[in-house]
Order: sequence, then structure tokens, then C-alpha cells
Amino acid sequence: MLKTLGAVMLLLSLAACAGAPNRPEITATGGVEPASLAAAADLAREEGRFADAMTLYQRVLVADQKAVASQYGMAECLLALGRAGEARPIFATLVADANFHARALQGGGLALLVLERREQAASLLRDAVASDPKSWRALNGLGMLADLKHQPGEAQAFYEKALALNPNSAMLINNRGYSRLMEGKPEEAAADFRAALALDPGSETIEGNLRIAIASRGAYAEALRGVPREKLSAAQNNVGFIAMRRGDLAAAENLLNRAMTDSPSYETVAAKNLDQVSAMEGKPQ
Repeated sequence: MLKTLGAVMLLLSLAACAGAPNRPEITATGGVEPASLAAAADLAREEGRFADAMTLYQRVLVADQKAVASQYGMAECLLALGRAGEARPIFATLVADANFHARALQGGGLALLVLERREQAASLLRDAVASDPKSWRALNGLGMLADLKHQPGEAQAFYEKALALNPNSAMLINNRGYSRLMEGKPEEAAADFRAALALDPGSETIEGNLRIAIASRGAYAEALRGVPREKLSAAQNNVGFIAMRRGDLAAAENLLNRAMTDSPSYETVAAKNLDQVSAMEGKPQ
């Protein structure tokens, strides 16, 4: 149902920004112990300040190239910043370390998932869970892989296991909602998206997924309710696409035309969708 326009799965969850708690004072020059630098780097990573954390990890590694914890932290930052290709070999070297074995398998598997090397990703993620059954991010990755294979039942089983370990993760609840939407259960999906939004109120991704779920049961006006003016054309296009996939061609045509009228930037996207509607109606394009 959602092959062309889909709800969005969320891959990684390191730590969201959480204000500015007390942190070690770091000077611009030397004289800071590597342990203090590493602690400051870990705190920056936990707060989601990944670029800052990398700078600090680099300073630790200049002093001690074998600082395994900082190597791991660097790899996680690279992964969080979308640099999976750079993160993967670091994770690979850490697999041999007993203290980081499961985490390195998990990180490497997630990096391979980002790089769309799905079979290799699945192998590492399964190994991570076998090594440490509490590897909830690996379970999430396995759920995503199942969804990509259009196996929502299997995906939801992985998300349930992950949620048992991390019940307040908006990402995991969102991803379970995605699976339910893929399975043709928009009401259950919408409930998940609402629960995820309660945990992450500002997430545009989860809000968009909720609108798709609402539209998937034919409630187009409700799906568009409260959309800011600057985002309305995108929402109209998406809801119009869902209406088209439901076979509600009159509503789809109306929504797509509105998207084109309200925003020139959506003329091409909406026009292509409108061509599909015309083809389904048997109209000349």
C-alpha cells in the first residue's frame, strides 16, 4: 500500500538533546586529562551534540590511539551524523574487544543497514542480539529489515521485544505503527503514532506518519487539520496520494490540484501523482 509514499521508519536513537547539565570544563589547549576529555565527549554524545563529541574523542585518541571506549564513541557519532561508511570499519575493529563485542556488532549492523547492505546487516544484528539479548537497537534494526521485506508481522515481533527493553522510545513506537500501517491497520497505527508523539511532541516525521494513517481510513479533512500553511502543499500531496491508492479518485484529484495551486514547488510531484489519477480514471494525460 505504501510502496511509493510511505510512513517513515526511524533508525537510530542515541540520545536527544537534553539541555545543558553540568559538564567538565575543557580548555582550548592541553593540560586536560584524557579521562576528563572522554567523560566530556560521552556527555556531549548523550546530549546529541555529536560533532562536539567527535572533536573531544579525537583529542583523546591523539593521546591514546588504543582508547577503545573513545573509538566506540567516535563510531557512534559518525553513525548518528549519517557517516555510516566511516563508522562501519571502526565498529568492525571493536568486535574483537570483549567489553564492546555486542555493541560493536549492533553498530556495525546498523551501519550496514544505512548502507543498504541488508543481508550483512541482518547477520550482524542477529549476532548482536545473540551476544546480548538487551540490544534493543539491534532488535529495532531487525524489525526495519523485516518491514523492508514486507513482513510486518515479523517486524512487529522485533519491535515488541525492543519495547519490552525500552518502553518509552518514541522511535520504537513509531516503527511499530509503521508496520501496522503496512499491514493495513490504520487505526492501530494511528494509536501508535499518537503515543509516539506524546513522547516526542515536536517530531515532524511522526506527525506526518499520523496524517498518513488518518488518511488511510479515508478521513482526509481530519488528516489535514492543523497543518501549518507552509507545510500544507506537501500534506495535500501526501494525502492525495493516499486517496488515490484507496481508489478515491475524485478526492485525490481535488487534493493534488490544491497542492499544485498552493505551492509551485509541488507542481512536479503533484502533477505526476495527478497523471496517475487520470490514468486510473481513463482520462487522456
